[in-house]
Amino acid sequence: MRATKGLTLDQIATEARRYGATWTPGFISGMKRNASAASLFNMLILVKSLESLTGKPLVLSDLFPGEGEIKLDGGGSISREELRKALNGNHFELLGIPPKKMSDDPVIQQLNQALLNSIPNIMAKVSEYLVSTALNGPSKIRNEMTHHSPTLSEQRAADKVGITAPAFAAICLLRYGRFLDEETARRAGQNSSPQKRGRETRGVIEEIDLCIDHMINDGPIGFPALQDSNSTDLTTHDDEQSRVAETLNKLRRGDLDIAAYEDEHKFDGDGDDPA
Repeated sequence: MRATKGLTLDQIATEARRYGATWTPGFISGMKRNASAASLFNMLILVKSLESLTGKPLVLSDLFPGEGEIKLDGGGSISREELRKALNGNHFELLGIPPKKMSDDPVIQQLNQALLNSIPNIMAKVSEYLVSTALNGPSKIRNEMTHHSPTLSEQRAADKVGITAPAFAAICLLRYGRFLDEETARRAGQNSSPQKRGRETRGVIEEIDLCIDHMINDGPIGFPALQDSNSTDLTTHDDEQSRVAETLNKLRRGDLDIAAYEDEHKFDGDGDDPA
């Protein structure tokens, strides 16, 4: 309408002052872009200003020509056609508001984020537990672990399951009595092809991954390499081992999200304010 009549934003702003508005050309442009408050009061002033400048009687619905959708406060929307009906006093329909998903709940989002943030810490504790268990195991296991440097294949495998390379070496030693490359070679056999060794390596990684899941879900497990008369259950004697074992037990009991949320935000217990 403004373009049709050759009106400038400055002319409209000046005319609006007759009705008590203090608009600038930028404010009017903002209303068109939904950047300025298009309140009922402002729309009434705009209608009267355009009437004065064009000499043509106008109604509110004239401000919303054409087709398309207009967003409303609260997440709803209405088509321009239905809005014109409403402003003209006729029956109208609102476009449906999508139901809010549980995942959109801010509390659920906070819990989920706390859980995601806690995952590296959880896997760090699992890694710490595995290395410590190997280093405090029977002398044969302890000596092999002490003098072993993780291989490239162990580093790659560790990345796949989310633990450190020393921890992957430790869990292989605890579970199979040998490190990854040795266990893969044993399974593949002499003069095996690279494809065969690759399949066996993937098989070991899958088994280790399941073993770690079992630890997280059910707590510490008894490794075959620790079934030795000289081995001891160090989690009952070592404070650090006890702390890690308790973390694994929390995971098993399903307290992970609560524990992680408390650790992340340090709530005072009522769920509202930080301690």
